[in-house]
This record gives sequence, structure tokens and C-alpha cells, in this order.
Amino acid sequence: MPLDPQVQAIRAAREAGGHRQLYNYTVEEARAQDLAAILATAGTPEPVALVEDRSIPGPDGDLPIRIYRPRPAGTLPVLVYFFGGGWTLGTIDTSDAICRSLANAAGCAVVAVGYRLAPEHKFPAAVDDCHAAVDWIARHGAALGLDPDRLAVGGDSAGGNLAAGVTLRARDGGGPEIAAQLLVYPNTDYRSDTPSRRENNDPYFFNARSAQWYWDNYLADPEHGSDPLASPLRAADHGGLPPALVITAEYDPLRDEGEAYARKLAAAGVAAELTRYPGVVHGFFAMGGVLDAGRQALAQAAGFLRDALAAPEPAASVLAASEPAAHAPAVLDLAELHGSVSDPLLDAMNFLNEVTGRFPDALSFAPGRPYEGFFDVQQVTHWLTVYTDHLRKERGYTGRQVDTELFQYGRTSGLIQDLVARTIANDESIVVPPESVVVTVGCQEGMLIALRALCATPADVLLVSSPCYVGVTGAASLLGIPVVTVPEGPHGLDPAAVAEAARRVRSEGRRPRALYLVPDFANPSGTSLSHGARRDLLDVAEAEDLLLLEDNPYGFFSREGEPAATLKSMDTGRRVVYLGSFAKTAFPGARVGYVVADQEVRGADGRRTLLADELSKIKSMTTVNTPTLSQAVIGGLLIDSGFRLREANAGAIAFYRANLETLLAELERHFPAARRAELGIGWNRPAGGYFLTMTVPFTADQRALERSAREFGVLWTPMSSFYPDGSGTRLLRLSCSYLSTSEIEEGVRRLASFVASACATAAP
Repeated sequence: MPLDPQVQAIRAAREAGGHRQLYNYTVEEARAQDLAAILATAGTPEPVALVEDRSIPGPDGDLPIRIYRPRPAGTLPVLVYFFGGGWTLGTIDTSDAICRSLANAAGCAVVAVGYRLAPEHKFPAAVDDCHAAVDWIARHGAALGLDPDRLAVGGDSAGGNLAAGVTLRARDGGGPEIAAQLLVYPNTDYRSDTPSRRENNDPYFFNARSAQWYWDNYLADPEHGSDPLASPLRAADHGGLPPALVITAEYDPLRDEGEAYARKLAAAGVAAELTRYPGVVHGFFAMGGVLDAGRQALAQAAGFLRDALAAPEPAASVLAASEPAAHAPAVLDLAELHGSVSDPLLDAMNFLNEVTGRFPDALSFAPGRPYEGFFDVQQVTHWLTVYTDHLRKERGYTGRQVDTELFQYGRTSGLIQDLVARTIANDESIVVPPESVVVTVGCQEGMLIALRALCATPADVLLVSSPCYVGVTGAASLLGIPVVTVPEGPHGLDPAAVAEAARRVRSEGRRPRALYLVPDFANPSGTSLSHGARRDLLDVAEAEDLLLLEDNPYGFFSREGEPAATLKSMDTGRRVVYLGSFAKTAFPGARVGYVVADQEVRGADGRRTLLADELSKIKSMTTVNTPTLSQAVIGGLLIDSGFRLREANAGAIAFYRANLETLLAELERHFPAARRAELGIGWNRPAGGYFLTMTVPFTADQRALERSAREFGVLWTPMSSFYPDGSGTRLLRLSCSYLSTSEIEEGVRRLASFVASACATAAP
């Protein structure tokens, strides 16, 4: 058949971009180009339950491996996978997307092997390393939850060659026992002169000259190619080898030799399945992000592995007559679960947590966490004592009543409403009655119950800035609430743009119900609204009948000038629902937040309540009440501070101010104006808070983040996760809150090295 249309699109893009074959580069340049090309077409890596990097003994020192597990515990069958790249190119990262997909779809652990590369290490170094890894896993894998009795090998291209060589060596050298082999367009003969080799010489894909370049790099002497471990097709005997799935591509120079190997296996009595994918080229198995055929081949490979590595069923005669028959475990169809669980945003957040855990030594500009140097467990017991003393002395509680307050279920709306109300009156000039406060399990619950209460029909729409904090868009997704974005400018949301968005939504027959925003030092952008913009936004809310959900976790932490007035303190029309949190001003482990909802609600019978009362009803069906011990500790802090948290946070305010100044100064030092212009980068200068955003000329995605962590020891956050439409791919967020100033200095040095490297290899 003709070239697949999706492959044609790749070819056209390469032709337009002036693609050069890898053999025209130095080996080091080719390695960088190859990895970039693979990452560009592999698609977003699937999250898996656990990824672990280890080193094991190899023939020439430590041998890196990476273990992917589809579930975190239990014993799993295992596929040992060898990446492709002509024995010359590639790393464990090359096959990352493949390994993740196979682990999830096949239900097995996958171990990727970082074997030695040519031309630095000639044949048989790579096959020695790969066999050593398989042998080590067979001997020691049980301690890692890897079942040595259900062990397969596999690889694509040169990796398929290595997998075939490992099975030959295992058969002839006393093991280990291998249950199956997955060979994807493998090299099988160093002197292949076949129709497919002669016919497929497209200058924009792997061709005959490519194949010869790789062999020249791999073999110290051409005659070494006759060794069956280099050319498995030349083995004298193919009997006794594991069952095989051989996958080939129609427009691949290696097609005929791969298919010849499958026929040799079958002729020797080996169960060999051969599939040729029409219309595609060498490398398509790793292009699942852009090719349907790549995804189909991955699914076929996973099915083969599931069957080959399945646990044996117990014989019926073994079961006692009185023993109940075993039932197959339930398997749920993802398509039948709520759509929110398939939201790519959730996968992105899981990936960020995963990569952070995998690189504990990396300096992290990723988390929006407060600095841990402020934490002292003695504070918790002190504040708890302050609160219980308050109950006895100020409220007249008996000892039994104090016990009940702390140990029993509490009031749904909270135990410390009055303390919160006094504090926000002092700190933010927000004067509201205590009964308008609902104490929540973190600010996240406040968002959830506010959205649930306000958005009553499918026509109710939430407006958000773009970029936007993922917590609110995630909550909207869980609740099935449609979201419409309002682009954020360098100074935050433009009130006129908000009005325009509200009118557009209304013209579509829907109701713009509320706007969520962080007016002070927003997460993720760091932008802030001016006083005038706040006043204008309140006018827009009145004119467009909008409620404003004001989230203010960072308002204390200004870098310069006086703190801005909150929208709620300026709210004469009760248009603002205020979302508060003690995560940054106290500590996040308490999980205590609050909602100020002083809007009146009128019932059909004319009875009037506060919106806070209605939120409490919803809360009673979610968390019942905010944990009383957490409220007691936060209440003690508020009392201890004289109900003035801003003053109590003077040290933290100074710390975060210094951190942000340090981050900005170090960026300027490593990237002066001329260097910024040369690289095409820049960043904003927030007036406070935890975050700033950097613009870069490369795709700042999960793969770039993983490379940054692995090779340069520094973490950051891809901004695309904060854009509901998936844009922002050339932006990254830096947080300065979690590190000391010396760590920031070192972190920026590492970041500068990564950015320079990424810019050098970025596509124009």
C-alpha cells in the first residue's frame, strides 16, 4: 500500500525542516538529534505506579537499569527491554514511552537496560551487558517483586537484535530461562542484501546507508558480523528458542531480514508470530504519539506479552471439593468511569510527583510548598495547649467539654469561625460575621463546595484565567462544570476581557456564573492586579451578574510596596466569595482553609439564609467536618498571634522576599540581556509570592523536565499543565519557596546549564 498518510505528514515536516540523516552528524550530535526526534513523536508518557532507577553489576562496571511497575506492590512478570538506536544511539530515556505503555497494557514490570554504546564499545559489549542484566534479574529479581519464572526479553531495531542474541546465548550458555521474545523490526544479518534493503532509501527516514553506518560503528572487524550474537539469522540452529512475536514495517530496509528470522524460528519448531504493518517505516513502534499504527503495534505487543507471561491456572484436581471456586478479579473499563479520571491534567500532576520522587537529589523549583525550615513540632503542641486553655478560660468549658470538642465529630461549619473572622478583619480588613465563615479541609474543599453550590445546571459556566491554578479546573472537571478561559496579560486579568467573555458565554445561551482568580501573585504566573483593575473588576461583576471567587494564599508575601487590598475588603455589593487557606501562613499539613460566603440566599418561601449555610450542607455530604484537632492547632496559632497572622509571619515574609530577590538576581547573573537575546529566553518579575514564569525557545514538557532532572539535577514545572487548552508549551514555572538562598543559587546554575543545552538542540 502507499505510505501511510500520517507517515507522509512526518516526511513532509522533515523535508520542510531541512532534515539531515544522522550519519551526517558526529556521533554525539547524532545522539542528541535522535533523542529529540524520538521524544517529539512518542507522545505524552503514560503514568505508571512506580519507576525506579538502579545500578546492577555489569561486565564492565555498574550497569544502569530502570524498572517500571504498573502497580506498586506484588510480584509481577517481567519484560527486559533493550532500546533501539543501531547500538550507537539512545539511552534508557529513548524507550521510556514504550516501556510505560507496555507495563500498563501487558500488566508486567518492564526493565529497561542502559547498555554500553558503540563506537566506544564494540561488539559484543552491548549483548554482554544485555545478557548480564537478564541473568541478574533472573537471579535477584524476586527480591524486587519480579518473577524470574515469567521473564521475557524484547527490543526494537538494534534492541530487537540484542534480544534475539540474548535468547541464543541463554539457550547455549545455561540460562536463564526466557519465556518469550518481542522482536520489533530487528537487525538480524550484517550483510543483508535483500529487496527491502535495496528499495527503501528514502532520505528522510532510516535507509540502507543508515543501517550500514550503524554496523560500521558496532563491529570492530566486519567478520565479527558472522557471529550469531551479532547476526542471529546466521545461527546454525534456531530450535529451543522462546516463542516470538516479530513485527516489521513495509517501508523498512530491515523488513526482509526480520521476516526471514521469523521464518527460521518457525521452521525450527519455535512458535513465531509475524506481523508486517503496511504503509509505515522503520521506527514506527516508537511513534505512538503521532501514528495510529504505532499504538496498534504496542497493543499487539502487550497482548502477546500478556499471553506469554500469564500465571498458570491451578489444575482443577488440586482444589479441594469443599473449596469455593475462585472468581476472576473484576476489571473496570476506564471508558465507563467518570471522564475526569482520564483528564490529562491529572496524569501531568502524577508525573510531576513521580519525577520528583525519582530524583531526590535534584534541586527543585517545582513545588509550591512553604519552606520547611519554619516547621517545629513543638509549635503544634504549644498551639493545641493555647486553644484548650482558651476553651476553658474564655468559653468556660469543663474538662469533659474540651475532650468532646477535640475527640468528637464537630460542627460542619467549623469550631473556629469566630477566630478566623477576627483574624481576617485585622489582616485583610475583611469584616464579616463569624456565621459567614465555613472552615474547610484546605482551600481545595472550599473551591469544590462553592462550585457545587453555585453551578446548578449544565448551562452554568466558570470563567478562569489562562493560565490558571489546576486545583480549580480540576474541581470543575470532577463536577462536570464547563470552563471558559480569559487570557491573562502581564498584569493579570483585564476586566474588559472578563466582561467580553461573560457576554460571549451569555450570547451562547449559557450563564457566566462565577470568575475564579488569584489577584495577588497568582499561581502559576506570579501576576497581580492593580488597585484600579480590582475596582474595575468589581464593577464588571456587578454589571455582568458575576460572582468572584477570590483565592488569596500568597497575599502576605509581597516583595515590594504595601500589600494590596483584597477584592473582598473592597466588596460593597457582596459579589466576592473569599477562599482562604492556612497552608502558607501556618503549615499545609493542618489541611485547614475557609470560605467567606456572606451573600444572602432567598428561599422559595421567602426565608433568607447565608450562602455559608448552604455550603455547610454540601460539606456535610463530603467531609462531614474539618478535623477538630487541626482546627484546634490553627485556632491556637490565631490566638497566640493576637489574631494578626501578618505580623506572626514577618519572618516568613522576609524569607520569601529574599528568596524571590535571589532567584531574580541569579537569573540575571546567568542570563544577562545579551545572553537572553541570543537564547531567546525571558522571565517576568513578580512583585511577590512564590512563582515566576520563564519563556524558552524549546518545548518545556515532561520529557524536557525528566532530562533536566536526570542530566542537570534541577526540577521545574511545565506551564502547559496550567493552560486548559494545552498551550504554554514554551513556558516553565519556577518556585522559590522551597529552597534556601544558597540552594537557589546552585539551582539556577544547574538550570542555566540545562536551558543552554536545550536551546542548542531546540528545533527552530
